Amino acid sequence: MSKNASTAEGWDEEYEAGRWAFLRSLPESGRYGIIGMWLTLTNSMDEVLDIGCGEGLLYERLQPMGVKRYVGMDLSPASLEIADVDPEIASLRAGDMHTFEPNEGEQFSAIVFNEVLHFAEDPAAVVARYVPFLKEDGVIALSMYAPNKPESGANKLIAKLWDATSDDSKWDVLDDYRLQSDKKNVTWRMRLVKPVV
Repeated sequence: MSKNASTAEGWDEEYEAGRWAFLRSLPESGRYGIIGMWLTLTNSMDEVLDIGCGEGLLYERLQPMGVKRYVGMDLSPASLEIADVDPEIASLRAGDMHTFEPNEGEQFSAIVFNEVLHFAEDPAAVVARYVPFLKEDGVIALSMYAPNKPESGANKLIAKLWDATSDDSKWDVLDDYRLQSDKKNVTWRMRLVKPVV
């Protein structure tokens, strides 16, 4: 597998070449379904912020489930151009997860980090910087691809993030998954958390 891009231009090239089109495939759908049910069952579909939204696949999955307002942010402007969203519901913004700021007064009932935190040196710090953008009772959904090699860098990042969000003085863990696709022979770690006020 080739190394992922590290710049907006590199990501643009990958999206334009269709490298990420496989994410629309049926074997990728399980984690979107879990995220959708999490947000539905926690009454968090009012204002969803999707960090690293890519082509807007989470929007496509949440729209039939009744998402009321969706903001997608991605480093790649090209991915946002591919996204097919209803502008009455959705807003797409180019930005970096380390520096993104919502519009003034904008808060969210849910913030989703779906397969994006591998690109942060300190995923826990990135997640923590978004807590002020949550409405009262808001939730944060985490999903990270977990390679089959336990000692991989990705699994080390997951371990650090899971350790940080297991601190029950700061986080309430509402759900925790190890999702295995036998079809793809891949695993995702998923967690739904709420900051302790």
